Parts: sequence; C-alpha cells; structure tokens
Amino acid sequence: MHIIQRLPFLALLTMATLAFGQGGTTTIHGKVMDASTDEVLPGVTIRFDTTSLGTRTANDGTFTIRTSKKGSFITAAYVGYDPLTLVIKQDQFSEVVLRLKASKIDLKEFEITAKAKKYRNRDNPAVALMRAAIDRKEQNRKEHLDTYRYERYDKVELALNNITDQFRRSIVFKKVKFIFDNVDTNAVDGKVNLGFFLRESLADVYYRKKPAEQKEYVRAEQSTRFPGYVDEEGLNAQLATLYPEVDFYDNSVNLLELDFISPLADIAPNIYEFYIYDTTNVGNDRCAHLHFEPRQKTDLAFIGELWIALDSTYALRKIQVRIPDQINLNWVNGMQIEQEFVWVETPPGRGLMLSRDELWMEFGLVRGKDAKTVLGHRMASYQKFGLDQPLSDSLFAPPGKQIRDPLIARRSASYWTENRHDTLAPREAGVYKMVDSLNHHRTFRRFMNTVKLVVDGYYSVGAFDVGAIGNFFNYNDIEGYRLRFGGRTNLKFNQHLLLEGYTAYGFKDKRVKGMAGFRYSFGPDVVMKYPLNQLRVWYQNDMQIPGQVLNNGVFQSLGRGLTNRMLYAQTTGSEYLREYRSGFSYAISAKVNRYQPAGVLTFDYQAPDGIGFRPEIRTTEAGIALRYAPNEKFYQAPDTRIQIFNKYPIIQLAYNVGLKGTLGGQYNYHSLQLKISRGYFLAPFGWGDAYIDAGRVFGEVPYPLLAIHRGNQSYIYQTEAYNLMNFFEFVSDHYAAINISHNFGGFFFNRVPLLKYLRLRENASFKALWGGLDAASQPNTTNQLLFFPANDAGERLTYTFNKQPYVEASVGISNIFKFLRVDVVRRFTYTSNPGITKLALRAKVQMEF
Repeated sequence: MHIIQRLPFLALLTMATLAFGQGGTTTIHGKVMDASTDEVLPGVTIRFDTTSLGTRTANDGTFTIRTSKKGSFITAAYVGYDPLTLVIKQDQFSEVVLRLKASKIDLKEFEITAKAKKYRNRDNPAVALMRAAIDRKEQNRKEHLDTYRYERYDKVELALNNITDQFRRSIVFKKVKFIFDNVDTNAVDGKVNLGFFLRESLADVYYRKKPAEQKEYVRAEQSTRFPGYVDEEGLNAQLATLYPEVDFYDNSVNLLELDFISPLADIAPNIYEFYIYDTTNVGNDRCAHLHFEPRQKTDLAFIGELWIALDSTYALRKIQVRIPDQINLNWVNGMQIEQEFVWVETPPGRGLMLSRDELWMEFGLVRGKDAKTVLGHRMASYQKFGLDQPLSDSLFAPPGKQIRDPLIARRSASYWTENRHDTLAPREAGVYKMVDSLNHHRTFRRFMNTVKLVVDGYYSVGAFDVGAIGNFFNYNDIEGYRLRFGGRTNLKFNQHLLLEGYTAYGFKDKRVKGMAGFRYSFGPDVVMKYPLNQLRVWYQNDMQIPGQVLNNGVFQSLGRGLTNRMLYAQTTGSEYLREYRSGFSYAISAKVNRYQPAGVLTFDYQAPDGIGFRPEIRTTEAGIALRYAPNEKFYQAPDTRIQIFNKYPIIQLAYNVGLKGTLGGQYNYHSLQLKISRGYFLAPFGWGDAYIDAGRVFGEVPYPLLAIHRGNQSYIYQTEAYNLMNFFEFVSDHYAAINISHNFGGFFFNRVPLLKYLRLRENASFKALWGGLDAASQPNTTNQLLFFPANDAGERLTYTFNKQPYVEASVGISNIFKFLRVDVVRRFTYTSNPGITKLALRAKVQMEF
C-alpha cells in the first residue's frame, strides 16, 4: 500500500504521461439533460451506432466521441429514463443536446418510479429482490459445484489515451512516428489511444470442492517485451493485481490492492441504494434490471446496473459497474467492469459460469479533458466447460496455484491463431511489431534508461548498471559527508553471473568503505529471476548501527539526536538460496564478521583488575533460513523485491550458530527467530498489516550480538521500527513483539461534510514489545561482557526490559496532497529513560490508490 509498492507502476505512469501524451473524422460533442427540468445528467451511457464504441457523460453532462468507424446514430441510455436515439452526420463534427424523458417502471405486482424522493430499505421491492439474490449466493456461485474445469483466454492491453494531432507533431516523436500507425478510438471515453503493451495468455483451470483447491495450468503466454528494463514476471504480477478475475459473489472485490464492497455482499443493502429499472430477457431467463449506487459516494463501492433472474435461482446473469466520480481513490480517473454469465450443462453438472469478463481502468496523474492518461483493458473469455465431472488427483499434486508450461513462451503464431478465443484486431497485432521496433531504437532506449533510473535507481551504461542513485550521498556524525559510487553488471554481461560492488568515502573519518561480490545462477533461468537458485559470495566493509537497517540514503541524514555510536563492520559471507514456485524457500549461509567501535562508542568491560578494552569483536557464523510465502507476488528491483500487497501470510524461521575458535570466532551461541506477517482487508473499514515476531539467543555474548531492537531517530515514520525508541535503547536475549498498522481509507472522514472533498484517510498503529535478558548475559567481572553504551555524563543509554512491555501507538492522516502521511506518535512506557520523546510528529511519503 505504500510508496515502495506503488513506485514501479506510478513511475511507469508518470513517464508514459510525460513522454507519450486521428485516424477518425467523425466527432460528436454533446450534453445530456433531463427533458423536464434541464438538469444535466452525469454517467449517461452513450453508444455509437451498433459498435462497442461508447462513453459516459461527465459531471457536467457533456461527452465527446471521436472515431473513424462508420455509423449513423448514437444512443443514450440512463437509469430511470427512456433511451433516446439520434441520427448524426458521418465524417463531420456535430454538436448535439440530448433531452431524456423520465420513465416509470411496472414490474409484476408493484409499481415504482426509478428513484423515490426518499430512499428506504423497508417495503422496497428492489431491496427484497437483492436480499433474495444474496441469500442464494452460495447456491449460484461456481464453487457450489463439486468440480469444474474450463479454458480461459486472457488479454490485457495498456494504451496511452488522448492522443491529439498536436501531440503527434511533437519534436519528441520526430524519429519514431511509426508508433502512431496503430492508434484507435477507445470504447470508454471516445478518445484516441496508442497501445504500448499487450499480453495474452491461455490457461486451463481446475477446481474441486473437497478438499477445496484450484489449479491453473498456463499453456501459452506472450507479451510485448522490454528486455533488460522491465521485470516481466513482476509486471505480470502487478497486472494480475490491477486486473484480476472479479467475483461479485464475494462480499468484497479486490482491485488495486483495495477492497470494494460488492453489490451482492451480505451488507450490501446497508451500503447501496437499489432501484428497479425494468424487466428484460438475458438468454432464456426473464430478469429484473436494477440500478445501484453507494449511499456514500466517497466509499470504496460501485455504481452500476445488474440483472437478476426472476425465477427460483435469483441468479446474477449480467452486471455492469463503474466507480463514482467522488470516490476516495487516487490516480484512477475511471473504471468499468462488465460481466456476463451463462447456465452451463455438462452432465451430470449444471451451474452458472462466467462467460465473458471485461475490465477497463484509466490511470492519470491529473484530470481534465486534455490530460494524457493510461488506459488499461482486460478481456477474458471462458470456454470448454466441464462441471461435476471426475478430476484426477494428479492435477492438484503440483505445488502452487499456478503451473506454467515449460514451452509457455515458445508457442507459434499458428498455435495462437488456432487457440485464442478472439481474433486480434489489426491495431492489437501491430503493438507487438511496434514495441519490437522500439526496442532497437536509440531514442527509446534512452527513455527506458530514464524509466529504469526512476523505478530502480540504476542507470544502464552498456553491460553495467550504475547505482543505486539514492545512496550516492549521505551524512552522519562519524563519517560527516559521505559519497558512494557503485553498480552491477546486467544481462548484457552474462546471463548467469552478476558482479556487484560499491566504494564509499567519509570526509570526516577519512576512511574508505566498500563492497564487492558476485551472484551465480545454477538454474536454467537468468540471474535474479524468480525462482532463484543461486550462490552469492561477498565482502563488505562499511558502517553499521547494530539492530538498525541502514540504506545509507539521503533520507537517513534527516534524524534527531546524534549518530556518533556506530560500528565499522567487515563481513565475508556466502549464501546459497533456493526458491520454489510453491512459495517455499531456504537459504544456507556462512559469515565471518569483524566489528570495531566507531565514534564515541567503546568496547569496555569489567576486568578483575579494572576496566578493560577490546579493540574488536570477531564471530564466525553459520545459519539456515526457511521462508514460506504462498501466492506471493512482487516486482523484482535490482537490490530488493517490492512486494505486492495481498492477504496471504508470510512465515519466516531463521537459525544461526556462532562457532568459537573457527576462523577467529570468539563466541559460541545459538539464535532463533520466528516472524509471521500478513496483510488483511476489513471492508468497508480499510486495510492493514500485522505481524508477530519472537526470538531467542542462547549463550553468553556481548550486546552487539544480542537482539538490539530497531529504534528510529529520524523524523520519517517507519512502519516496522519503534518510532520513539532510540538507537541502542533496548537489548534482549529473548523477546516477542506485535505490530498492527491500519489504514481506514477515509471511512470516517468521508462522512464529514466539506472534509470529505479533501479525500484524507485515517491511519492508526499499535506496537508492543516484550523482552528480557538472562542474568548470565548481564555484564560482570566473571563473564567480562561489554558494558552497555553510556553518554558523556556516564548515564546508561541501553536498557533491558522488566515485566512491562515497550508500547507505542499512533494516529495519523494520510493522502495529504495524495502523497504525504503525518502521524502523532505516543510512547506509553519506559518514559523516564534519558533522551527520549513521549509525543512527537512523524511524516513519510506514502502514495496509494
């Protein structure tokens, strides 16, 4: 939900908007009004002739359609009004005004108008009908079947929207004018768009009820590619999140990593207003055509129409939804979903199955008729059904929900022609050719290098990537101003071997630091491609604050208090990492560490004859780490993985052993750590993250080898740190922690007049940490363990816990100007420790949909 998760997509959106953004000559600009009151009507559906081309009116009732397609009329349709058809002139500009007449609806034994003056659920036939449909959800959804199977064809396209003649003539595109050969008019807002990404996939899906399990076998997949610039699997994972298979029978619909309340949710009658429009046939079923809209237009909910069968099934046969204009949602200028269902009979089974599913989303940094936006369209169709037929256990034996054929990317053009459910339009087929040409064009490669710099922090120079740019400058009290330069090889250098390193220099301590290492991939895939099967070997000599995660970036310089107690840490390490598509992975590592005190930090201890001093600490350590993250999706950046938020847990277990006498190791010890984390949705009350963390260190070791809990002395709010805990403040050899962070998504602010227009969102967090230190690990003359750090006045700076936990909580406001979050953080315990703050403001950049 945070900026690090949004960065790849938002950066791509930004660059596409800045860098990219008619074949048709028929243009219709118009306004739709109520024939009796002259009130403008927003959200009216406008269709061009018998084509799929269409749009909806804006808040001021206006619309524009521009197309090269042939047609002679437009049709306007709106809930509660009679449809109106108007003849237009082909190949000309037309300006029209459509006046719709209100209609009255008569459905069987009751008569109502499309909208009553005062809405209520009681004695409302529309609500009664919806309650009947909700009561029969479990009987109608496909998971009610014992088994099912089908073939799914999936197509996702991204296009730059609102391409004008002036835009095409821009000097930027002087050398790449061929990209405009495939422009077309879209079916959502009638604007000209330019496709720049297309992905197709063909999969067989199998489901069984007992035990409940679904497997997806992807037989074929092809897409436009940007080799060396885009993590293709990560992009596909993000597209799967942005354009998922929507199930309105669920209580919530997850889109954009957010939960929208479904119009068929158990609580839908309390969230939506429902109105009966008319009756019509869908297939062979007589259906009620209903309109629905959220009572609170700023909530994460839909507005639209659905068709419910007027028989004993009360099944959903068709649905069309969009988002309200006032919704508390960023970067999304529009969204439409259309689904159609069919009754399928494949003896012995009969069930209601999705036959076609289409989803449009329009993304933009700004709104306005001249704004350049990115329009995404997902179309999925379903065929070759089999219901309640026996399925072999072997189909469900492979681990993971998705199994990908080894030949998935090697299907021939004839294979696609024979197997895709829908023929590609000429402009769609042209996208593949256009992107292939761009990949060989110098101007485009420069553009993609800029995108890579924004997204990953690296800039490609031949076979070498320079970066990470964000770490080139830093300041702390020991090094003073710090400069760093580094990078890594890319796939042009070698497909399986990656070399990496950096060098850094502090102008105050006048010491050179650095890192050098390599990664080698043993699997058939290239290095850094999931699932990893690689060996990493490295040597690093740099600064470290025990217990802290430092990125040496410029924001690390924005801190409170002094950063004059650090370590010079030298590590020689090796790690073998093996990942599996089931989500399980393990890592086996070996490290030799050498720590020296830096700044005013000293390694003093109580010797029998006075105070002793150790120049350094040496350890030799071996470890194994296990991780299980089912259904995990992420974008692979050069130095890290950017997780895509989901509701599945991540379980991590690590064990390390210190080996005294081996390669200079000075201590024997064992350490265990268990962490379980997961994201969660709580529609309509927002979403959040939660984790529990526990650890144990066995053995007599100095405090740098204990669990030094992660404090935060910067003014930047950190989700996983204790924001009012100082560096070095608490150490433990056994501990347990809980951390809950929740975003209410504006649920409360949306209900406050005037305030709701600011689209602010409420945040809250709670963190508690229990711990302790065994008596044997307390520094004394016998064990000669290091003294805990103290300040210049001799006051102790590092403490252990008593029976009371460390507790802090925060409340905050996010989505300020769409990118800023500010929290008031309160510390509730251990408030008498010197140099601490009980109450403070913390801020962070947090961009979310």
